[in-house]
Amino acid sequence: MKKIVVAVLLIVVVFIVIGRVRSKKGPEGDKREGIESIQMREGFPVKLTPVNIGPFEVWREIQGKVEGYRQAFISTPDEARVAAIRYKVGDFVEADTPIISLDEDDPKNISQVKLLRSVYEDALKEYERYESLFESGGISQDVMDKIRLKLKLAKTNLEMARSTVHLTSPIDGTLMSLYVRVGERAEKEKTLAMVSSLDQVRVVAAVSDRDVVELEAGQPVKLTSIAGKEYEGRVDRLSLGANPDTGLFDLEMVLDNPDRELKVGAYVTARVRVFHQEDATYIDSRCVLRDFDGNDFVFQANSDRAKKVIVEMVAENEDFSFLKGLDSKLPVVLSGKSLLKDGAKLLILNEKGETE
Repeated sequence: MKKIVVAVLLIVVVFIVIGRVRSKKGPEGDKREGIESIQMREGFPVKLTPVNIGPFEVWREIQGKVEGYRQAFISTPDEARVAAIRYKVGDFVEADTPIISLDEDDPKNISQVKLLRSVYEDALKEYERYESLFESGGISQDVMDKIRLKLKLAKTNLEMARSTVHLTSPIDGTLMSLYVRVGERAEKEKTLAMVSSLDQVRVVAAVSDRDVVELEAGQPVKLTSIAGKEYEGRVDRLSLGANPDTGLFDLEMVLDNPDRELKVGAYVTARVRVFHQEDATYIDSRCVLRDFDGNDFVFQANSDRAKKVIVEMVAENEDFSFLKGLDSKLPVVLSGKSLLKDGAKLLILNEKGETE
């Protein structure tokens, strides 16, 4: 009985196989043509893109911190009570204009401004008295020169003493911060205020050894603010050796800031142009393929036939690749290239996906 059942099952399987084979044949019993065979005869559907010729640029994004291009940290070797602060944070101050004044009569004031002012005033009176005598011939030129030198020395000593109690900035700029208040005691050699020149700013960054090989002084820099305003500048300095503490290379970029809208202390993302060529041949990066030998190549359309072209990658940015080896007169296959072979027939489609 089991043998009969097995035999019946085998007959059923044979009929199923025969039915499947027949279902793959046309009405006359021929096999249907495959898609690949059709494409080989009619052409592989592809879309093309032209080879571009013109300026080609590569930009790299670098994050950094904004600092004043020139900065002055104001301190004093003296120790005295703060008598006056003449500006508030955010004010523009001119160079050599007093910002903070210390109490000249403070007993801890080591500069002795009051005493030196008295010495200067006495020397000035003496000079004026001797000048009259000199003009009338009462004293010699040698004596007059000594009196003049004495006055000059007294004035220099007074100015030096005053500079330690009437604190100024050596540069024009914006008062960025104050670290002391009126009535408080200023500690010697401690920073009391900071002034920054904001017509230009520095963006200070640290870059890796991989990035530093693309960078050099003088490269153009662009920065777009949150408000959409664009600032331009250049790479100003690049360290030759890595910082021993971080293993990174210090980078400084200088940008024009005419409206003083870039704020010191803000973290920003700048773009540095690391590559530029005026007459580059470049294409959409999606066109580039790589073969089993590691060669970059593209398919160009030579009439209605695919032409495999080995290319050399020179540079690439976010969207395009600058290549050597392209025939600039022939368009390049953008889509439909995955099944192509050298010499394959092309069925060229337009942007709407229709045959041309």
